[in-house]
Amino acid sequence: MSTLDLPDDPAAMFDRLCALGLTDGLPVIPPQPACVEAMTAAGGWPAAHVLGTVPPLGSAATVEKLAVNAVMAGCRPEYFPVVIAAMRALLDPRYNLLAVQTTTNPVTPALLVNGPIRTSIGLACGRGCLGNGFRANATIGRAIKLALLNLGGCIPGEVSKATHGYPGRYAFCFGELEEDSPWTPWHVDCGLPAQRSAVTVVAPQGTQSVYACFLRAPSILHMLADAMRCYGHNGYRRSTGNPVVVLAPGHARILAAQGWDKPRIQRELWHDTHIPLSQMNSEPQLSTSAYDLRTDRTGSVALCARPEDIVVVVAGGPEAYHLTYLPSFSSSELVTMPVESGPAS
Repeated sequence: MSTLDLPDDPAAMFDRLCALGLTDGLPVIPPQPACVEAMTAAGGWPAAHVLGTVPPLGSAATVEKLAVNAVMAGCRPEYFPVVIAAMRALLDPRYNLLAVQTTTNPVTPALLVNGPIRTSIGLACGRGCLGNGFRANATIGRAIKLALLNLGGCIPGEVSKATHGYPGRYAFCFGELEEDSPWTPWHVDCGLPAQRSAVTVVAPQGTQSVYACFLRAPSILHMLADAMRCYGHNGYRRSTGNPVVVLAPGHARILAAQGWDKPRIQRELWHDTHIPLSQMNSEPQLSTSAYDLRTDRTGSVALCARPEDIVVVVAGGPEAYHLTYLPSFSSSELVTMPVESGPAS
């Protein structure tokens, strides 16, 4: 792996890295060899192992190169297995990382972490988990974004064509609060054992807070569906993608106590987010791919292809006040990847 001759002064080093286009605009930790070696060792994978190539530039994502970006982001070594799992998931063809990296949409990879590793590394799953102030969340998310920049060449304005961008492009990583959920955690829904740790990568184009402060399940879901029903979101173009609903534990308890499990919630939201074509603008759009609408027999357009494509997880503060909706980028499919200690033999 090639090295850079950087100034010893932190401010001068940061200036140099910014000039080279190797940072996200924020200060970084110098990726000194000893730090990179410690990070790599903690991942459990050989340094030279190639996880795949990162579009659009196509650079090889070796474990060592990923470790460099994790050091720069401020990760502790014990976080690195999560970073590796997240990168493996992003490089799965189903995720369509090339589209995410180059579109005019502000979409960004978001990481959902499940399993025991959440608690062992101190990943925030409760109050404030989608925001700032938590080192594991911030630096794991940032490590991925730096790697997508430095290995994928996703330079804002030059390669990444996002019209306005999105603050989540700095870092977007949170854990499911499995301990306060009345249902099975997301990775178990995906077929993994509860004792396994896993990372799910999704492609949201933003976050929407919904103040559904009600005591009846239908009222909560009606307000949530109203917030989700927005045909300006990419998902309505093709009825594809994976919208994500992050329920507060208080909402989850109300819903479960009144007989609502996750499949029923998914069916209700999918049905109530259909938009009749009569309510949608029929004027052709500038983008030739923008209005590939899929309609059902009633002449309405669905948010996504199937109810089960809606991701329902529990995280955040305990009150049944706010919940969060993450609208989906239509050209990407979620991928769930176990956190492994090394490549399969």
